[in-house]
Amino acid sequence: MIQKVLLLLLPLLFLSCKETSNGVDTKKETKLIFEPTFKGLSAFLNYQEKVDARQDLKRLPSLFFTHKSAYTIKSEALLDTNGEILKASLEKIDPLGHKVQYTFYFLKEVLSMVLVNKSNMRSSTLRNHCTFVFYNANQSPIASYAREVINGKQVPFKAIKSDKKTNSDIDNALQMLSQMQNQNGAFTLYFQGFDEAFNKKFVQFGNDEYSSNLAYAPNDTSVLAFEKNPNSFRKQTFSIQFQDVQEASGLQYQVLTAIQNTNATFY
Repeated sequence: MIQKVLLLLLPLLFLSCKETSNGVDTKKETKLIFEPTFKGLSAFLNYQEKVDARQDLKRLPSLFFTHKSAYTIKSEALLDTNGEILKASLEKIDPLGHKVQYTFYFLKEVLSMVLVNKSNMRSSTLRNHCTFVFYNANQSPIASYAREVINGKQVPFKAIKSDKKTNSDIDNALQMLSQMQNQNGAFTLYFQGFDEAFNKKFVQFGNDEYSSNLAYAPNDTSVLAFEKNPNSFRKQTFSIQFQDVQEASGLQYQVLTAIQNTNATFY
């Protein structure tokens, strides 16, 4: 059972099962059909539509992480003006192009519904397998639906039995989302070294499972101490502040803006 989650977010895609072309959302709106329906379904869907339409939510992205097995993972949380989390997503892409995205919706910081979207980015056939799971106030699944969209053909969601593996995967994804946003647990950050690519300098933080690279300016004083004596920092943990960057060329990366040691703060 998924427990109530209150994300202590650091101050630092939603991919629905709509018609897509070459992996890009065409923004074509299609009314979702569920067969059979259950009492209260319309309230869930109305809430989802309301949250998706909001333009005032604060976006809190996580660091981009790479697992030692080469899959990439990132997350994002959306908060209202009171700091209450309304929506979040977690996306994993493996080296073969298999993509899984979890989109979570919260009501008063309690999980309300989850959409799980699975696709293969390298397949010539545009095939998305989508699962919706709805929860009651006690965080128990009350209804589950699934459908497969092939080359944009819209079909109804069909009710399915609650699946233990799916529920476990969602539970794990929610825990990973919380840890990524807070940079703790499986995503605790240790200093790991430096690298260069695309004519930029990068500093790497992570652990034995996950790592994240951040670009930095050559005169960045927060990195200077690491460059002078890297070995003295390798057993210490840090929290990172950063900014997302996308260049006109399409290159995406994250830029380091501040480092905080768990025992002492310096900038």
